[in-house]
This record gives sequence, structure tokens and C-alpha cells, in this order.
Amino acid sequence: MMYGAFGANLNMSNMEVRCPQAKPMISFMLKDYKLVFNGVADIIKCKGAEVPIGLWKITKDCEKALDRFEGFPYLYNKMYINLDIPGAKGKCMFYVMRRKGFGVPQAFYYNCIAQGYEDFGLDKDYLCWAAREAEQAQELKVNLARKVGA
Repeated sequence: MMYGAFGANLNMSNMEVRCPQAKPMISFMLKDYKLVFNGVADIIKCKGAEVPIGLWKITKDCEKALDRFEGFPYLYNKMYINLDIPGAKGKCMFYVMRRKGFGVPQAFYYNCIAQGYEDFGLDKDYLCWAAREAEQAQELKVNLARKVGA
């Protein structure tokens, strides 16, 4: 099975511990989705956007381990997309959050993902933009709360 990672599971060292049988394949840009943070990484539909993905070949045992790690089906659901790109053709599984929103990621979590971006040779600008967008949403929320409480 193919699994598309966009968050902590891009990190090859972490995946080696979680899913020793998983094999990194390729990286690609998933069209019409963007990376967001709701405390943890998520992707949402966004026409015209794109998000860097690290593609893994996983086993059923890997999927079970990832289900536990991702809190499936409580925190994340599974989404399947048919890929037809050089190096990958067929159904690919992604974990997407059940509850949508914005939340700033913790530094250690962000750094874990940043290492994954390096591992897969991805452009970290996408990661920076998603974190900044979460920070701006958080600032807006705080400012609105202050105005309401004033």
C-alpha cells in the first residue's frame, strides 16, 4: 500500500522506529491541497494550492502502527486518492484530521517535520507558510478575545 506523509511521518528516523518495514519511495506535490496546523499537521482542500508529500510503501503491520500513532479513527480519518505520477500509480492513503481548525505546532514537533522535509528533499517554505498561517490565526483569535473581554 502507498501512504502519503505530510507531517511527522516524513521524518525517516521516526518512521524507522514506528514502521521498520516502511520504504520511502518518492516525493511529489499534491495539487489542490494545502498544509495547515491544528496543533498537529493536516491537509485541507484548497483549489490552486499544493502540498509536498513524502510517499511510503507500507505493509499492513505498518498501517496498524500508523493507525495507533495517528489516533485513527478518533483524531484522524483516512482519505484515499488515486495517484498517477511518475514512480507511483494507484491508491494512496493519507491521514486527515476529523476536526478542522488552526493551532500553532510545538517547536519539537515542527522540527521533527522540518527534518522530514530535509529527508525527502522538500521545499521548507511550505512548512514555514503553514506555521505562520497558524500563528496569524492564533493572534487573531487572541485579539478578538481581548476586544470581546474589554
